[in-house]
Amino acid sequence: MIITVNGERLDLSRYNSFHAARYDQTIDLVRSMDGGRTIELGGHPWTMTARLLSEPSVDLIATVSAEEVTAWPDDIPVTANPYTMELPDGTSQDWTNISANLERTLFPIDSAGGENDGADLVLACEIIEHLTRSPHIMLLNINSWLKMGGRVILSTPNGSQFDNPLRTKPKMPAYRYSQYARHNYVFTMDILCDLAETCGFEVEYTTYWSPYRRTGLAKLYRVMSRLPGTYFKNLFAQSIVLVARKIEDRETASRIPRAYAPAADWERIEGVGTSKRHELELTR
Repeated sequence: MIITVNGERLDLSRYNSFHAARYDQTIDLVRSMDGGRTIELGGHPWTMTARLLSEPSVDLIATVSAEEVTAWPDDIPVTANPYTMELPDGTSQDWTNISANLERTLFPIDSAGGENDGADLVLACEIIEHLTRSPHIMLLNINSWLKMGGRVILSTPNGSQFDNPLRTKPKMPAYRYSQYARHNYVFTMDILCDLAETCGFEVEYTTYWSPYRRTGLAKLYRVMSRLPGTYFKNLFAQSIVLVARKIEDRETASRIPRAYAPAADWERIEGVGTSKRHELELTR
């Protein structure tokens, strides 16, 4: 895949090929929900964005992708910038990218506000595992952008999948130049569903995917993941996926999610005190 974004030519063929099966499954899921007004989180390097811009059922009203990924991007400002992409078929599409830290700042998206103008769908695919501190803040942001009844698609690596017993290397990925360039947490299906439910969502659908090529004896994992029931899927599928519907407006999580350590100073959690130095500002 070769695209041009804001005048810069990008050859993303290798990256697109690696993720192609997951992209195809995601687009099929989007089509099953009739697309609509859509926000994509973590658009960079724009390969999935290119597919969304080419999808007739999708009106991509914004992407949210940090443009200032420094070594410790704790409080990057919220900015909205115009983007233009020349797609592989030669056509051009415009959209707006919001640069922000999704787990530190609550912020509106101008084109996704109000009961009638809210987004129909938010894609948060392979994002949540990169967050380091407060993933419920990301979900509260999503809640604020969606219209009532709007949906979010969440996908992330399967935290309960069977590990190679012959592995001699650490299971966690290597340290990177940025804290957000590596996977920082792995979710199981029940923990991910619980997190969504604390932020005003009702889980409608869950599934397991194995979109990445395996080699050697690990090829058997794909076969095992297709056996009936959830037991083998939990153990052998590569990714977990859920679709959740917004059922209430929330600016705070209803309780401490099961993924979190009990503490007295979580921000934006109902009934939990917040120290002033961690207090979030609602950016207008």
